[in-house]
Amino acid sequence: MFDGEDDQESWEEPEFVPQCLSSYLTTCIIQEFLGRKHELLLAEYILGNAQNLQTMTIKCECELLKIERKLSQCLKASATCQLSVFENI
Repeated sequence: MFDGEDDQESWEEPEFVPQCLSSYLTTCIIQEFLGRKHELLLAEYILGNAQNLQTMTIKCECELLKIERKLSQCLKASATCQLSVFENI
């Protein structure tokens, strides 16, 4: 469901970026991604703050191209991060 509408679940950005995220996270896999607003915000937050992130893999149950396009356009803290979006089978 990639319609931009908010659902009952939410995610709030923390006041400070945890050091384990900013300095040590190298791989992130998100499964059963539905494209909800809070899921996109979390993925964007990780991409924008994980300085050593090498790969982010999203196993998606929604419109792959829209999700990949949206996340590819967001700012990334790691210049070498490879983003992969796949259909969750």
